[in-house]
Amino acid sequence: MRIAAVAYPCERLPGWTAQEAKLDALLREAAADLVVFPEYAAMEAALIAGPQTAGITEWRDLAAERADDWVEQFRHMARKHRCHIVAGSGPVATDRGVVNRSWLIAPDGHVAHQDKRLLLTYEREALGMVPGEELRLFATALGRIGLLVCYDSEFPLQARALCEAGAEMLLVPSCTDFPAGQTRVRQSCRARAIENQCLVVQAPLVGEVSGCDPIDRSTGRAALFCPPDHGLPSDGIIAEGETDRPGAVVAEVDPAAIAAPRRSGQVVNFADWPHGLDRVTPVTLSGTAARV
Repeated sequence: MRIAAVAYPCERLPGWTAQEAKLDALLREAAADLVVFPEYAAMEAALIAGPQTAGITEWRDLAAERADDWVEQFRHMARKHRCHIVAGSGPVATDRGVVNRSWLIAPDGHVAHQDKRLLLTYEREALGMVPGEELRLFATALGRIGLLVCYDSEFPLQARALCEAGAEMLLVPSCTDFPAGQTRVRQSCRARAIENQCLVVQAPLVGEVSGCDPIDRSTGRAALFCPPDHGLPSDGIIAEGETDRPGAVVAEVDPAAIAAPRRSGQVVNFADWPHGLDRVTPVTLSGTAARV
């Protein structure tokens, strides 16, 4: 299976034809079975022939108005290149409020989605978004897939729930504006790969867009992670790009090799997880505290 994690820069493009050409070139070069675009990549829809500046919620609403156009563009790309695509994520208006929605699109154009469940303070207060309600497990021709949108990847129990339900890979579209945020997501992805002994793919937004506060600056490093074990990279990194360098990081992945450690690895983290859920016994040490 050939997988591409895209470090994607949002740009001010003159129209949808130019955006189609941008995607077409990227997907043609990647030539992958699965291509993952980043969180808030769909903000590019608001930038297409859009204003130079606007308020935070104005950018949100403009992106939400064009979300269907964004998805339709990626449906066309998935059919044309005969691949599965995570079309990044972006604002979508629902009866409950505006969510941060990520889309998984099959080669036949079928669309499913996962809403981000744990929102950043900025998303809740500045963007006025509401959290997603449920985790979804996607059965595809490539295997069973879970989507954890950026911050969601930093919570082990969400990944665990997906993998216990049968997820064989976790896809993480991300958007972070400072190196510390990128580090948190990257290290979380690596930890989730170890805990669940599965493939984890991170695709970050990169670059700067002046005048568009939700994505005014983004930093990241695309990568594919696995459990470090027999027959797999000892550092748990299948492939990675350079920080903030746009483009696709592409790798051939053997699903059987990644699944093997769950059965016969040096360690069996996935199977041993329940044994780590012990009760905590408080212990008080009396006496004078030691001086350092």
